[in-house]
Amino acid sequence: MARRQTGRGGAYSRTKKSSGGNKGLIVALGIIAGLCLIGIILWLALSDSKAEVGRDQVDRYVELTGTRSEMEPGAAVYIDMSNGMLSAYGSVEAQRVLSSIIDCCAGNRAIDFYKLAENKIEALPGGSHTQLYNYVLDAQNYRGQLSAPIEKALTQIVAKGQPALLMTDFEEYSGGMIQQAAYAKTAFISWLAKGYNITFYQWDYLEGSLAKKMFLAVFDDNADALGQMLATAISKSGVPLNRFVLGSNNFAYPMASSYPSLKQGGNYHNASGIDGVTAVIEDGSDVAYKSYSNPSASASGAQAKFASLDWKVGTRAEYYPLGVSWADAVTNAKALQENGVPSSDKFEHLFTNVAIDFQAQDGFDIQGVEVRVFDIQKPLEAILAAGDSTDVETVRTLTEDCPEINEMLTAQIEPIARDGETWQLISIDFDEKFDGTFSAGILGTDVLRANVVISKASPRLAEAHSFFGWPGNMSLANSISEALTSSYASPVGQMIYSYYLRSYGE
Repeated sequence: MARRQTGRGGAYSRTKKSSGGNKGLIVALGIIAGLCLIGIILWLALSDSKAEVGRDQVDRYVELTGTRSEMEPGAAVYIDMSNGMLSAYGSVEAQRVLSSIIDCCAGNRAIDFYKLAENKIEALPGGSHTQLYNYVLDAQNYRGQLSAPIEKALTQIVAKGQPALLMTDFEEYSGGMIQQAAYAKTAFISWLAKGYNITFYQWDYLEGSLAKKMFLAVFDDNADALGQMLATAISKSGVPLNRFVLGSNNFAYPMASSYPSLKQGGNYHNASGIDGVTAVIEDGSDVAYKSYSNPSASASGAQAKFASLDWKVGTRAEYYPLGVSWADAVTNAKALQENGVPSSDKFEHLFTNVAIDFQAQDGFDIQGVEVRVFDIQKPLEAILAAGDSTDVETVRTLTEDCPEINEMLTAQIEPIARDGETWQLISIDFDEKFDGTFSAGILGTDVLRANVVISKASPRLAEAHSFFGWPGNMSLANSISEALTSSYASPVGQMIYSYYLRSYGE
């Protein structure tokens, strides 16, 4: 993230000690010295501790409870070939877009092509890349064709559960009249209910004197394989298109982190790189800190598998083994906030430096997050007892019954600049009411799961109406509005990140 870090283990500017800073500095140095000794003792103890819940079980838990795409193999392209499309592709720019898309998708055996016209969905004539290209770009194949069955195509896309591209103006005819009802809402909501997303590209055109809009609707999951193909094709065309991403409540927002090293996380580090608050084990061992989002690259140099080292690829979660008790962590945090502690060593946040791009989807303004903490000791103990024979459903059922711990942690977001865009920085802190103790039945050594969830969001209905509607036809705009106000689109309650925490200092 393009942001100067203060007291976070990167480049620091040291300040002169004030005359009244000795007390705070002595306190801080005493804490650090004590934590170093605790860390050594803990490392020796943990090296022989194999019979209790630890990171091995958390690793397995993350694996078992992670979400996976269930999309069917293959993909499809549905092309509206009614005669109205002659106007939609009337400009040189629109023809370049169409040409680039067909060039991108044709010849790929995994992609099936369908023609929409005369209330029928028909497979396009087979043959070579060139034959398909020539057929789709030949204006004669559109002339005299009426009534592209858009609703039928949407129903088929949802039923097949494959990535799909639908190229149309979304004008559905019924009894010779343009359908004004929000007919597409059922398909949109059904697709979102699967946890998938829809990306729309749009341009304006004239059919005679009537102003209309043409759309490329990409139905895909969070992997967005087809979506990336289409984005590349549109980029190659050189034609800038308007875009609207309709995300489900499982939408994978882009995330990035800025940590001191791959062995260290977003916990506090002073100017010397020492964690004087929680003494997280950061030696790279099998009991140490771990991020479940890993660097992505290929030894072959394949660009499709590459992501920069700060990018979050994989499960959005981290494991933090604390070397002190929760009560000591609270005390240490307060001590390192006192007057007299050098500014480069001052405690700011318990965990920070994870950034998220909420603007990656266009359906909602994300206005707030919160953190919800749960004791997940029971499902982890079940994993420890069962080993390789752990039953996934048992673990998930036990997770649903895990007790919540209130008034322990808080979360906040603040805007930051990254690559010319505005992202949100996530920070986690102790709740002011938390003193390091827990209610009956919860031990200080239990493994806790702190989920960062979206707590407040509002649908961008005005933007949706502007993007999807035009005078005389608000059917698509109303369909999108219905989808945005459904429970399958609302991100409120969506978990975007998890911190797994365990204290070894109790």
